[in-house]
Amino acid sequence: MRVFDTERQEWADSRRERLFDAERSLDLRRQRIVLQRTAIVLAVCGVAFGTWALGWKDEPKPYRPPAEEAPVASGTPDTPDDGAPPSDGTETEPSPSATPPAGFEVLTDTEGFRIAVPEGWTRDSTDSQYGIDIVEYRGPDDVSRVQVFQVMESSPYASVEEAQKAGSRLDGYRKIGLDYVANPDGGEAAEHEYTADELNGEPTTTSGYHAIDLRFTAADDNNYAVIAYGSESDGTDDERALLDTARAWFCPPATECAAPGSTS
Repeated sequence: MRVFDTERQEWADSRRERLFDAERSLDLRRQRIVLQRTAIVLAVCGVAFGTWALGWKDEPKPYRPPAEEAPVASGTPDTPDDGAPPSDGTETEPSPSATPPAGFEVLTDTEGFRIAVPEGWTRDSTDSQYGIDIVEYRGPDDVSRVQVFQVMESSPYASVEEAQKAGSRLDGYRKIGLDYVANPDGGEAAEHEYTADELNGEPTTTSGYHAIDLRFTAADDNNYAVIAYGSESDGTDDERALLDTARAWFCPPATECAAPGSTS
């Protein structure tokens, strides 16, 4: 029987047909082996590629050194040679030194408060029923003085009202004023100013006395009195200066206060 050989494009006899069938069976087995091996190779390559791809994805970026900043030339307007901040053309005046007026000295009293009084004045004190002792600084004329004590009334104004009631019984008493005044410590303050021919415990004089009684809430939230006394015959300016200086420098016990005129 003749068969057609498609590879050779010709008819073959029965012997050739048997050879053709054998070769075709062999070719089929070879194709299967080749396909199996190809599949194995492709699988191995796929695994290898996947591993490489994952590793490449997580690989850190190559190191790049940071760009160096350009140095700023010395002496430019932003950075002067002396290291000082740029000037706007104005000069700052130095802050005034914290010193009392001429003729006054700043003292820390044994009762713990700070005050400024005229130089050379003597100190005396008496027991008080409330708070610190009553402290008095007295001048050489035995008339001018500064008195300091702690008040027990609920407010400075209530305290000067009580003082005014007592003062009104003095010989020759004349009230100049009784009112609220400014307090540099921010609390309440009140002042009673008057003249009289006598003071409690002091003799009557023809020249008379002038007194300014200031009561205020200090930095420690306690109420104090600072009173300036002097002679009525020489006017009222000296007692005002005496009181203002003593009050400006007053600092209550166990308290830190900045000096007047200081920037701290």
